[in-house]
Amino acid sequence: MDLAYRLLIYFVAMIGPTVLFLGLMRGLEWLRDDALLLSIAESETADPEVSEAAARAVGRAPVLADGGDPSDGDRAETDASEPESVVCSSCGESNRAESTYCRACVGELS
Repeated sequence: MDLAYRLLIYFVAMIGPTVLFLGLMRGLEWLRDDALLLSIAESETADPEVSEAAARAVGRAPVLADGGDPSDGDRAETDASEPESVVCSSCGESNRAESTYCRACVGELS
């Protein structure tokens, strides 16, 4: 009986926090306001990084201001009008010129 009690305490102590964490994550996903994130992703006045992050959170591709799909090849035209960018030395990701950290690898930009 003593061994069974100790094993029960062990499993509660080892598995309990994991189950609680997963329950918290599922609860937060359930509470997420997809309509708000979608409106931010489609907003023309939102910062492009915020719009892309909202679109990724909802699971949709970012929507361009003209309503086009960035994967259609129209993105090349909009890239020319974007401000200068800095390329990350560790991962090669293109970042905004005023950025301090890379948005892909979170490394410091020089």
